[in-house]
Amino acid sequence: MTLLLGVTLLFATHNTQAAWMSGHGGNGVSLMRRQDPGLDFLLANWIWTNEVTAGSVGDAPVGSRPFRKSFAPPQGKTPSHMNIAVATDNIGILYVNGNQVIVSPDWLNPQTSCVPLISGTNVIALNVTNTAVPTSNPAGLLVSADFFYTDGTSSHIVSDSSWRFIAPTIPVGFQSPTFDDSRWSTAISQVGYPSSPWDAITISPLVVGNTVTFASSQFIWTNELPGPGQDVPAGPRAFRRTITFSPSTVSVSAEILLTVDNEFSLYVNGRFIGSGTDWEVASRFVVNDIQGPNVEVAIFAVNALPGPAGVLASIKLVEQQILGCPTAVNVVSDSQWKAFSGTPPVGFQVAGFDDSRWPPAVAEGNVNSSPWTNGVTIPTGTTPAGTPIPGAPGGPARHV
Repeated sequence: MTLLLGVTLLFATHNTQAAWMSGHGGNGVSLMRRQDPGLDFLLANWIWTNEVTAGSVGDAPVGSRPFRKSFAPPQGKTPSHMNIAVATDNIGILYVNGNQVIVSPDWLNPQTSCVPLISGTNVIALNVTNTAVPTSNPAGLLVSADFFYTDGTSSHIVSDSSWRFIAPTIPVGFQSPTFDDSRWSTAISQVGYPSSPWDAITISPLVVGNTVTFASSQFIWTNELPGPGQDVPAGPRAFRRTITFSPSTVSVSAEILLTVDNEFSLYVNGRFIGSGTDWEVASRFVVNDIQGPNVEVAIFAVNALPGPAGVLASIKLVEQQILGCPTAVNVVSDSQWKAFSGTPPVGFQVAGFDDSRWPPAVAEGNVNSSPWTNGVTIPTGTTPAGTPIPGAPGGPARHV
């Protein structure tokens, strides 16, 4: 094995109930309530076809091989969603109930995702390819998965000799949940995890939604604006945006990309998040454990001198419910924001503040519109919070 390529997937755990054992369900697995931040491979085995020998790692022929695992829930249990971690040497395509989930060519760079389940039996299928490097070399499949039920319990399965394969031909439709694999052979367990030549694998956190950018954002300001990019009075102004989630939402996390011409302090549900004083360099903040159902974003924005002013924001909100996969909502600066002309009222940043009489913000143009044609530098990492700017809630007095 000169090179190892493959795929690693992780479906993040969303149940925060205390752990307890409740006997054994079907398929020889335990039912439990879990408090797992994620999955690991500690109980899994590297498996392959009968082209290798059990209990050791040897060379396998180059080519693609299909694997399947059917999972029937215990009596009285209804599947909700699955958290799964998969590593393949070399290239893997994962299917769940016939639907392609992800493709990745490199197990050295784990990928993450999440899959809802159907009621009844669910089927995991993989097309795993051992590539030429340049001839026969080690090959393997490694899986760890939690099946969550609607009552909050879960079952844990791993890759072992109960999985099925066929070699060397891949049948058409092998990934379909209705495909008959009853004549397939059971997989060969090579070695447990972590073992050479693969050793330990780092599983990346779950990534939900798209990358946060300013691509769809508009510079906005108050209704004092005579026209896009034109001069407005100096002084502080307030901006607010409320996003409402369902009552079943447990918590929300946020990634916020923000810049203001000239400076700002940012608040979420009354909590100070961070400040920025250079509009040419955006700030990136990550906010965890926001308690809903409302997420209220408030910005204390200052135009330092008479002249152009603008607020540019892009926010990704990831909703986490008691059950099910997390979902992402994207919010950008536009005319759906509320904007207050004049000195911001006391308490405008706190959750529940009534902004119903505030007029909507006025959109000026995109990130490259005049007078911001030089663009905004986007940081790769998160921005230190700092302290509230003068005049902002929690900050020192502002000197005029």
